[in-house]
Amino acid sequence: MPFLKLQDRDRHLYWTLNAPPTTTSSSDDSITNIVLIHGLGSSSSYYAPVIPKLVDAGYTCLALDSHGAALTPLTGQGGSLDTIIDDIGAAVSALNISPSRTVIVGHSMGGIVAPEATLRYKFAGTVLLGPVYPNETLTKVLQDRIAKVQQNGMDPLVDVIPIVGTASSSTPLQRAFIRTLLLAQTPEGYIANCKAIASASIPDYASISTPLLLINGAEDFVCPIELSQKVFDSWGSKDKNLQILDKTGHWYCIESPEQVGDAIVKFVSGIKTA
Repeated sequence: MPFLKLQDRDRHLYWTLNAPPTTTSSSDDSITNIVLIHGLGSSSSYYAPVIPKLVDAGYTCLALDSHGAALTPLTGQGGSLDTIIDDIGAAVSALNISPSRTVIVGHSMGGIVAPEATLRYKFAGTVLLGPVYPNETLTKVLQDRIAKVQQNGMDPLVDVIPIVGTASSSTPLQRAFIRTLLLAQTPEGYIANCKAIASASIPDYASISTPLLLINGAEDFVCPIELSQKVFDSWGSKDKNLQILDKTGHWYCIESPEQVGDAIVKFVSGIKTA
């Protein structure tokens, strides 16, 4: 199932089915599904290094190429995270996935989307990987990127981001993977998602009462620990954990897939639905 038509638009999926999707009629109280939302300049393939571990642990995984990213084409002008959030709800509904038995994972830009989706669809738990925290400095960085891409396409970014966004110990192979993710973007889609982040508001973290796992890289200078701490401190649930990964920059699932996979499995296995 590489594509799913959602609201008259094709969306590319990375859909790994471990067991039949769980409906609300089941009497079991465990989490069975994980929805994974990628960041800016990325795609559902970002989660490929960790999905096998999640599936082996018994979870059905759904990752989407967000609106305007990679194989999901940009329709209209874009520039809002609402389209991504709408698509999550449409995909979950179309695939008969119960939000109350699902944990959502968001990386970077997806780290803004996931809390908003948790509030809207009542997911049972949230995992954030280096979540973006809207701020003035970030907006200026994004405006600069938009100008570069408008002038020269993705070329100015593909050799820079894989280096500045990763830890000093990252390998050439890891950086090549990131470079490939960036090259899969259209300039129009990338610009639209830059605008979406720049216009985003800080989510209402305090209103979220479900568990949180927040993972941050010790060498993540894109979404630094001090901003993740703000997210963590604001989160409404007391059931929350902040985990720091050594020798890890901003591209967690590529730089430290084993640690990320293990942390998600441990977190999800400890959640019991209401």
